[in-house]
Amino acid sequence: MNVSLTHESPWAARSENAGTRQRKTEKILDAALQAFLEAGYGAVSMDVIAARAGVSKATVYTRFPSKQALFAAVITRECEACTQRMTLAETAPAPDLASALHRIAETLLDIITLPQNLAIQRLVIAEGPRFPELGTMFYEYGPAVTLRNLAAFLQRERTRGELQILDATAAAQQFISLLRGDIQIRALLGAGDLSKTARKRVADHAVKAFLQLYADAR
Repeated sequence: MNVSLTHESPWAARSENAGTRQRKTEKILDAALQAFLEAGYGAVSMDVIAARAGVSKATVYTRFPSKQALFAAVITRECEACTQRMTLAETAPAPDLASALHRIAETLLDIITLPQNLAIQRLVIAEGPRFPELGTMFYEYGPAVTLRNLAAFLQRERTRGELQILDATAAAQQFISLLRGDIQIRALLGAGDLSKTARKRVADHAVKAFLQLYADAR
């Protein structure tokens, strides 16, 4: 009897406990991420990913019906880790708005300049002309989430009377742009000072400029 490539047998599915299944899924995601970063999205097959993960092709397809779905899962996982860091930065207690913005700024710059995140961005940019859907996925699962969460934070500060802004989303875009500035392109090109001191300097300038624009003068 032939075994379907898209489904494991019911017995196999039942025999795996939740922990084992999750560990296999993580192995597949780890293998896929490394394969994509090393060879590019277009050059990597599901067979290669299955072999690197040490699982059957059927196991991969049970969890991810296509390479596109697998790539989306990889990006989602990496972006969720970054989102969690940003959420902690946005919700942790702070003595004042400037301190809160400094923490958010430094956290975002840490994320922007993280080597693995830079490698993923380079991959998406390199493969974009052939696979434009990759850029859409990356943006929706990463930068778009960060933008929405930051806009929500700024809106709360506006409600508290700390900021004078008309459009929280536009203000969030401006704050992120102030942070990315020159440091992001330098990071992507591997040219420039990305040290903690350099990141803190960028964060300080961005927060100062943002508060000059929007802080309540009272």
